[in-house]
Amino acid sequence: MTRDHEEQLLAFSAAQKRQFREEDWLELAAAGPVSSEEVAAAALFLAGGWWYGHDDALFRVADRLSPGSVGHFSRLAKAVEFNCSRFDHMLKTRIAHESRHR
Repeated sequence: MTRDHEEQLLAFSAAQKRQFREEDWLELAAAGPVSSEEVAAAALFLAGGWWYGHDDALFRVADRLSPGSVGHFSRLAKAVEFNCSRFDHMLKTRIAHESRHR
């Protein structure tokens, strides 16, 4: 995953934390340049955590974008070079920063 794609996913995920719409995740993947597999990896990562919410919807998104990926996050993350700890830290920081500056 390029830094540009990561940045797009971070901005998108932060916005979705405030106002979640399952369809938006599918539209992001369809619009590009972020791939369906990258969006699915982010969705699975967030669905597997305790703090983001929307778990069921995110699992559905991942399954639609990358059929068979649910239950196989590590394989998908490796394939798209998804850096879990970096994404987690950067997203939490962004959300906290945005919530303080509204």
